[in-house]
Amino acid sequence: MERKECFGSIQEVVSGDDMTMIQATFGCRECLEFRECLQFAKDQEELRKQNMIARCIDLSEIHSNEIGACLLETLSRIYSSPLGSALFNTLLLFYEVPREASSFILNIPFSASTLKAIAGGEEFPEDGFTLRIVLIQRQFPGLRKATMGFIAHEVARAFSSDESGVNQVLSFLSDAEATKFRKMDPKLRTGWLIKKWGFQDEVEAFQKEIEHPR
Repeated sequence: MERKECFGSIQEVVSGDDMTMIQATFGCRECLEFRECLQFAKDQEELRKQNMIARCIDLSEIHSNEIGACLLETLSRIYSSPLGSALFNTLLLFYEVPREASSFILNIPFSASTLKAIAGGEEFPEDGFTLRIVLIQRQFPGLRKATMGFIAHEVARAFSSDESGVNQVLSFLSDAEATKFRKMDPKLRTGWLIKKWGFQDEVEAFQKEIEHPR
């Protein structure tokens, strides 16, 4: 199919509880190639997701197979969720640290001009790019569910407590959902994202281990 100028104008946004709606240009309503265009956009998004996950895994510093497997599954589920596209302007990196070390998140914003200078002119989003580094403690050996809950919680917290992360999420929400999300405090936003990504059970297992460690 020949590429048209309007390609890329179609996207799905979250509307209500786990529902999505399609946003497109006005002319798409009468376009006979609407379905093909939408499928093209979905295929491109899926390819982009896989590339982002691969980049996150390749550049992260993970030493144990257990945490590596949990990280891969967690990222795959997050990127496949209705709000997975909100992560595209971010590079998530994970570093496995000893149990006695502290877990925390670093959010480092880069402007588009800085990124172009570093990457030799490669194109980046005009609103810049954010590097988010998550340190992961080895604190739940043998507890896959709790480990995945911890990773999902930290990623959600990174996007809920940082202005650029909040704005990324808002850009993929309907007006009603965006208004609701904007009024929440960081803790409520974190819980809301965890629910949207479908990690309630895993985060519950993580919190249980924190409160009553084995």
